[in-house]
Amino acid sequence: MQKRIRLFYVLVAAFVIVACGLMTVNRLDRDIVRMEEDARAAKLRQREVESEQSSLEKEISMKDTPSYIREKARTLYGYAYMNEIRFVVVNPEVLYDADATAEVEIVEETAEDQQV
Repeated sequence: MQKRIRLFYVLVAAFVIVACGLMTVNRLDRDIVRMEEDARAAKLRQREVESEQSSLEKEISMKDTPSYIREKARTLYGYAYMNEIRFVVVNPEVLYDADATAEVEIVEETAEDQQV
């Protein structure tokens, strides 16, 4: 009888150990799957960042050219070359309407202030 009780306790202990081991293995498998998904997402994000970095480097190299700087000075800041006359269309709708008459404003800028 006592051997049966000891055997019962041994079997219960073995069952508990196996059950805990299976639960641990199951949790570890889920953690591995989650970490693999995180690694795939990180690699995808790394590729996106590298692509963005590449395009930004191209943009920086383009913006370092004198022609780009001249173009931005003319469009953003209104700079002009010496003896240049700039025209501003006051009513741009005349470009699309054949019956309307155009009004043009001549903007003259001093060469000293507006040189590129």
